[in-house]
Amino acid sequence: MSSKRKTMFVIFAGPQQHGGRGTRYYANDGAITDNKSRAKKFDSFAEAEEFAKAKNIKLTATTYIGKEDFTDFEIQMGS
Repeated sequence: MSSKRKTMFVIFAGPQQHGGRGTRYYANDGAITDNKSRAKKFDSFAEAEEFAKAKNIKLTATTYIGKEDFTDFEIQMGS
């Protein structure tokens, strides 16, 4: 497997723990997950914002759009 990393936008469902335990994300179905590979990944801030609106996710100081690094494997697993 390739160990290349790609930075993508995600919606955090709580404070970011820099990929460590306790980091929670919104998944493709709008549910909250702590599995990084299941996080819904976006190429742009605008795409993440549109998804949040479509899923009625209220963006706040603790539920927010940010960047996260993913390996090719993590990206493939979340597709």
